[in-house]
Amino acid sequence: MTQYALNDRGSLEVITDDYYDTEILRLMDNLRFDREQHHDGLAHLVPEPDNPHAPGSIAVWVDGLKIARMSAEDSRRYLPAIARVVVSGHDPVVPVRVWATMRGKAGQVRLESRAVLSIARPDQLFPLNACPSRAALLPQGPTLKVLDEKDHAEYLHSILPVSGEGRVILTLEADRHRQPDGTETDSVDVLHDRRVVGRLSTQMSEQLAPVVRYAFERDKLTAAWGTIRGNAFELSLSVQTARAEDLTPAWFEQLPHGLPPLVPEQEHYDLEDAYRPSHAEKHPESRRPAAPAPEDPAPSSQRAPRREAQRRPARRRAGSASAPRASRAPRAQRGPNQRIGWLIGVLGALVLLAGVVLLFVRPVLGILGLLLGGSLAFCGLYLARLDVAEQPVPIRHPALDQDPAPIEETAPAPTASAPQTQDPAPDASADAPAADSPGEGYDWAPQRASRRATRETEGA
Repeated sequence: MTQYALNDRGSLEVITDDYYDTEILRLMDNLRFDREQHHDGLAHLVPEPDNPHAPGSIAVWVDGLKIARMSAEDSRRYLPAIARVVVSGHDPVVPVRVWATMRGKAGQVRLESRAVLSIARPDQLFPLNACPSRAALLPQGPTLKVLDEKDHAEYLHSILPVSGEGRVILTLEADRHRQPDGTETDSVDVLHDRRVVGRLSTQMSEQLAPVVRYAFERDKLTAAWGTIRGNAFELSLSVQTARAEDLTPAWFEQLPHGLPPLVPEQEHYDLEDAYRPSHAEKHPESRRPAAPAPEDPAPSSQRAPRREAQRRPARRRAGSASAPRASRAPRAQRGPNQRIGWLIGVLGALVLLAGVVLLFVRPVLGILGLLLGGSLAFCGLYLARLDVAEQPVPIRHPALDQDPAPIEETAPAPTASAPQTQDPAPDASADAPAADSPGEGYDWAPQRASRRATRETEGA
């Protein structure tokens, strides 16, 4: 089948992540872990109306390997145009780039891949005019501006589509022009349906003129893709072609046409069954598993109290936090250095203002005043803060910020399981009771009652 090069001014991502791992691994040789590799090739688009997994999809074949397919929506949009090429007996082709990476996740080896076709929108896949039958079509490449197209505006407006943009096939003819100094330069004219519509720049003409002459010597015209854009007031014409140094030896050898004639457009095309399964489609057990979903985090209602408890500092007791502290440290009083510092600062500010005024009368004195005033102001501020830093800050023991524990009337008896702290062995003089201290068998109840009465009286 003859290859039919579709318009590649666009991009479309296709599906590669289910049935095509084996073919992608064959296409991408020597894949390494966590190192992405890519492969540029020519994709053959094959409609598969009998595909049992994705009926009506369009398969993507590269180097004899089925590596991807279009999504259901994209297949529906592109199927009429692709089917027209296939029914005409041609093989629709577009450039493709494939990326692949080997990953190790959760102790398993996983392939990550994606592929992007260089293909235009369905309404711009075909040119507005036919390509001459004995023309060699240049591969599509960067955009080259066509010069002097405004001199042919009337004709170009007649072929401008209603949408304001369209793809056309232009032919190139090489010529030589004599300059006023007697030198000759190459010039490449741009034609549409054998009518001149502009020319290429001198630099690009020098590069493409040998290519045009090479094809002409072999009884071939040189054709290229072009784009026309505009409206009723202005328009532009450009050529999308590969540079001369980018042309492959195969192109010079074959001089391919690239755009053979197609059947007229129809509402429906009868396609033959063309489904050829990939390895995973034959063996569904080898299909790539779905990517593991990320772990579902705990609901925010459950995480909020925990985060709040971690951010919030430990609160004091309810009774001690609200009550004013009677023993708070008094504010630091101003010392002599602080007073002197403030005076020097005020004096410096006055000198600074005087310097600003003198700056417009006596510039030299004004500058000196600014320097002196700024120095005095900074010195005063330094002395004031130094005096504050030298003042002692009262230190509070942490126990003072705690609520006084209630006095219990009787101490709880220690349990048998609780370990008791043993006091060091007392001296012999400590064994005998002091003269004014009660010994064993002394009745403590009257003293406790008197102390309790004293506290109640003081509290009242």
